[in-house]
Amino acid sequence: MNTRIVRVLHGLALSALCTAAQAADGDLDTSFGDNGFRLAGTTEGYSTIPSSMAVQADGKILICNGEGVSPAIDFVIVRFTADGELDTTFSFDGRTAVDFDGDTDLCNGVAVQADGKIVAAGTTTEFGVTSDFAIARLNADGTLDTATFGAGTGKSVIAFDVGGTNLDTAGGLALRSDGKIVVVGSANTDTNGDDFAIVQLNSDGSRDTGFNLTGRVTVGFDLPASTTKFDMATRVVIDEQNRIIVAGTADAGPAASDFAMVRLLPGGQPDPDFSADGRTTIAFDLGGANGSNSDGAYHLMLQRDGRIVAAGVVDSSTTATSNIDMGFVRLLPDGSPDAGFGIGGKTTIAFDLGSDNSDLALTGVEQSNGKLLFGGASNTTGASNILADAVRLNRDGSPDESFGTLGKKSYDFAQTVPSGQLFNAAALHGSGIVFGGAGYVIDDTHVDAFVARILIDLIFADGFD
Repeated sequence: MNTRIVRVLHGLALSALCTAAQAADGDLDTSFGDNGFRLAGTTEGYSTIPSSMAVQADGKILICNGEGVSPAIDFVIVRFTADGELDTTFSFDGRTAVDFDGDTDLCNGVAVQADGKIVAAGTTTEFGVTSDFAIARLNADGTLDTATFGAGTGKSVIAFDVGGTNLDTAGGLALRSDGKIVVVGSANTDTNGDDFAIVQLNSDGSRDTGFNLTGRVTVGFDLPASTTKFDMATRVVIDEQNRIIVAGTADAGPAASDFAMVRLLPGGQPDPDFSADGRTTIAFDLGGANGSNSDGAYHLMLQRDGRIVAAGVVDSSTTATSNIDMGFVRLLPDGSPDAGFGIGGKTTIAFDLGSDNSDLALTGVEQSNGKLLFGGASNTTGASNILADAVRLNRDGSPDESFGTLGKKSYDFAQTVPSGQLFNAAALHGSGIVFGGAGYVIDDTHVDAFVARILIDLIFADGFD
């Protein structure tokens, strides 16, 4: 009898063993929603990349997106029960909309405060004029928090307006332990293209003037070969010292971009203990002389041991035709590449299911055993057009072959033909993992949001297989 079976028999009843044998890591949890999956019912929804989700202390699940008929699109926040049903205690039907009076309001981030209130962040846009960061706070029942946030409106709009087009676009949201709110994205400038843009708000939605005096910071990378100077932040995490870590993409020259990260001190200054000046870029450059070398981060994760993981896309093609793979980077806390991860701190994963082979890593979580599970999507050919994907890596960045097929698994919820779905948000959820996403094109633009829950074997959370 092998070691695995002995350990299971010592820890479980025989009936539990039989149940476990019927499901594998990554299988849909059929007890959740409708056989592991549930639509949000936002038939006039708009998917946002990046996006996020949050799990409340009671197991309820929040996702955010946009909903409406262009150009009249509003934030939509959807809440599901812990077992995957729409939560009718949240705005009566499980969905609540927030209008910032822009032509288009799109939500990218959602988080739950310690008191149970819900913060959502994204961008409000006036077409042909400007766009700004938009933040709303909801009470637990889905109503706007007009009592304590946004000067009686429940909403806060933040403009950087540092020149150029004054187009400020939000990408990621994080909450500090003291209740302050951090939102990141990009701000167009007069002479410097687009820079990373970071704003810190007090708990009432006002700008925190203790953060760089104005509550706002912009950071440009301005790499030597950069032409557009387009630097865009997509994700943010906050460490135990309240340092702000931001990831995204930096322009690296004609048809080229790199993963980019910056770490700020709690007061908004660049952290000199992170890559000397608080900034670092990571180039995969797999495209060769004729490739685009377009690399960029769409997800950021702070591991329990303080190491920093970014996930996104890498163009590995050596020709003018792109071949996008999932790309992953791990840094040590000082910003240097982690030599114990992949090759020089970097690794790529290819699904290569279709003619253009676009494989995107958009979200992820760290399991309790240190393995890293990521979600995204891949283009295919035939009846299935875009499949949602999951990839699991071992601690050293190698594919975990106990998950799916050689560490990879694709999902088709078959709501339309051709079908289209992607995972753009993820969270730990009890003994499993929930993915949030969007898909099912109705008329070339409108999509619905969804949640799906997959099973994860935590019996061997100590890592011994």
